[in-house]
Amino acid sequence: MFVSIGCCVTKRPPVFKLCQRALYLTAGGNLANHRISNYEVYFNKAAKRTRAPVLRSLQKYIGTDLLFLAGGNPNTATFPLAAAQLRLRMLQIREWLTELQRRLHDPPTLPPPGVSSSANSDMITITTNGCTEAFSKILGMVLEEGDSLLVEEATYPSIFNVTEPLGCKPAAVKNDAHGIIPSDLSKVLSSWVEATSGPRPKLLYCVPNGGNPTGANLTLERRKEVYALARKFDLLIIEDDPYHMLQYSRPLLPSLLSMDVDGRVLRCDTVSKLMSAGARLGYVSGPKQFLDRIVDLREGVSGGGSILTETIMMKVFQNMGYDGYIEHGCRVADFYHQRSQVASRTAEKYLKGLAEWSAPQAGMFLWMKLLGVEDSRPVCQKLIQKGAVVVQGHIFCPVSVNSPYIRVSFSYASEADLDKTFSWLAEILKEQPEQ
Repeated sequence: MFVSIGCCVTKRPPVFKLCQRALYLTAGGNLANHRISNYEVYFNKAAKRTRAPVLRSLQKYIGTDLLFLAGGNPNTATFPLAAAQLRLRMLQIREWLTELQRRLHDPPTLPPPGVSSSANSDMITITTNGCTEAFSKILGMVLEEGDSLLVEEATYPSIFNVTEPLGCKPAAVKNDAHGIIPSDLSKVLSSWVEATSGPRPKLLYCVPNGGNPTGANLTLERRKEVYALARKFDLLIIEDDPYHMLQYSRPLLPSLLSMDVDGRVLRCDTVSKLMSAGARLGYVSGPKQFLDRIVDLREGVSGGGSILTETIMMKVFQNMGYDGYIEHGCRVADFYHQRSQVASRTAEKYLKGLAEWSAPQAGMFLWMKLLGVEDSRPVCQKLIQKGAVVVQGHIFCPVSVNSPYIRVSFSYASEADLDKTFSWLAEILKEQPEQ
């Protein structure tokens, strides 16, 4: 049964318009005197510090004739959902995701099946509007103005869109082709001087698999060292891991959550890289007392996540089953691994001696250092003029410095696209004056 809802619009008489205009006028005044032209006076400190995400500025090139190798969107050919017929009802998606975490990570603080949480550190899982909402809620609950957040030297830039409005500063920790460097993390924390740098950081943000932009996997040994340092310095860890299932090798590297005996890891996952980017369904796993507070804050303001999205995804999960979901992850990882090999092979063909890069271990990005270049921004602009778009490296840096790096996405790029892009890049680099 379909119900049509219409509305009747009554044409207002001219006298109404005259009265409406009169409301804006004052004696001897005019409309221009009352039109708001500057909203800065209304904004609070957080709003004034907010900047548009830098990656968004590149979206203007989508749909143009340019080869777009700048996006972080997963390839929709890997998504399993083509069509669905649904009968809506409430489904227990948290329980399904919690069991998935048990099978993938076997967290030490997760109570046995059928046993409810009994301690503040007991693990639970909640849903969020993607990973970005997950870590933004965590940061908003922990950081105060003037605090510092530990981040990798090259990291996901959306984290800065959260910390800057809060009045917080990044504290950079060096990373390389094997992820964050524990010895540098130890050095940063042990040499911290609160009198000059403010309170010592209490939160570490990291992307352990398929680092965005580096494509690096944090090695098992380093994972153990990072967790040991978190215990030593009493840190909470945000484990932002959208590429966990997109590791190119099996078995998967153990997560930090799988090592967490204290309840200090807040693990952020998403379905966007495997199932549907537009679903905006993420989930956080961590200590009950912490995540219960996030639920209270969300439901008090927004009423929580989208029941429609959760119902659709839950139906898909039920049809796939846990084994099917994990097998799908293997297939998608193979898809991106093959693409990464094509990207590396094509880069070797044109850019040997002009750039350096490490083969990515997960995800969909190639992180390249342009040799003899101090700042990649002019190079990226010249590449746009030739017909291709990549991302300049400085936006991934916690501090505003020049960067010789670029990030190339091979999610959608065909071998022909990569061939053209890297050949143009080689031409530009060969024309560069010596620095």
